[in-house]
Amino acid sequence: MLTRELLNFRTKEGVLRPTFVKRDDAALLALAAELLADLEAAKGHPRDEVEEALALKAGAFSRPKVARGLVKLLLDRVLFDEAEAGVAETRWSHLHTAVQVLRALPPDATLETYDARLESALGTPLGAVRETLYVDLPGSRALLGWDGERLSAQELVDRYNLALAQGPLMGARRLTLRAFAPELLRVRKLLRWLKFCRLVAEVRRVGDDWTLEVEGPGAMLALQKKYGLQLASFLSVVPVLAHWELTAVVDDARRRATLALSDKDPLHSPLPAALGHVPPEVASLASAFEDADWELDLTPLPRHMGAAGLCVPDLTLRHRTSGREVALELFHAWHAAPLDRRLEELRSRPDAGLLLGVDRALARDEGRKETLEAHPQVLLFNGFPSARKLRERLALLEPARGK
Repeated sequence: MLTRELLNFRTKEGVLRPTFVKRDDAALLALAAELLADLEAAKGHPRDEVEEALALKAGAFSRPKVARGLVKLLLDRVLFDEAEAGVAETRWSHLHTAVQVLRALPPDATLETYDARLESALGTPLGAVRETLYVDLPGSRALLGWDGERLSAQELVDRYNLALAQGPLMGARRLTLRAFAPELLRVRKLLRWLKFCRLVAEVRRVGDDWTLEVEGPGAMLALQKKYGLQLASFLSVVPVLAHWELTAVVDDARRRATLALSDKDPLHSPLPAALGHVPPEVASLASAFEDADWELDLTPLPRHMGAAGLCVPDLTLRHRTSGREVALELFHAWHAAPLDRRLEELRSRPDAGLLLGVDRALARDEGRKETLEAHPQVLLFNGFPSARKLRERLALLEPARGK
């Protein structure tokens, strides 16, 4: 992700547009290739040294701001060594010994005398002590390699363009995505990614076109940064749609503008293969829940709600014998407003096949807590629902269904 000072965009008549780079920019692709090669050759070198070398190369490029953005994205993709346990204690011991040796010296002692007595007291060559004295500090940790697969120069340039578009979403109030006559399979995969990012969207379908509206981090008072990162992550999959438009109302320190993106922009998804990814907590629930009675369908299936809207449950539980289905939609700590809307929709249009999983962070208010605990279709959880709690709730739903 790019930091605010690395973002490039312009605003004209209230429309915010990232200043994308050309995907076939030969000079930029050459720079990206050089940075990748430099990073590969720097394995084992301390972080400060790696960052300084990359910064020098970026500063010499004709567009240093763009080059620094590439460097930032590269450093986000690599791993550095972790600090070994006990380094701070060893450092404190060495420094304490150094002070004691210094205090025991006569006033006219030379530096050479001090070094010799200190080395004797430590029992280790001073050069080796100095090399390891601060290895636990972030700038001294060695570069290990890639965190995931190695990028190509083209992938790095593509990620730069995507990061330019993701940056403004960190302050968005609302995001609207329109997909024009998309393949249904791609819509379902997009909705799965929406759920992976733990977002709740208002979904509408008119003819063959789909519209998703998602609240942005600017519309809430708490957890803005975490929510903003998840909204930005959602954008990384949007380009898998063939024809689409995206707008987001963005607030900055001076004014409000609308971010406008579409399939005409040079945006490419780095995650086409990850659309089928199942989050670890969901996979754990699935393995703990599936048995002779129930099976889980992890592909989100839109469901009619209210007068004309759709909701997107996170998963569907299907009874193997009766074929009965119960959909589970999850609401996390930042979903207070969508949860209120869903509860209102259930009042106006009951849906006995929908179960709402609600994070207890949304039940801190005493009045809301009582309402949620008493609601027959609400399952409260901490972090993520457990298989045991889910079974208990399904058992409570069963008598109601038989009436």
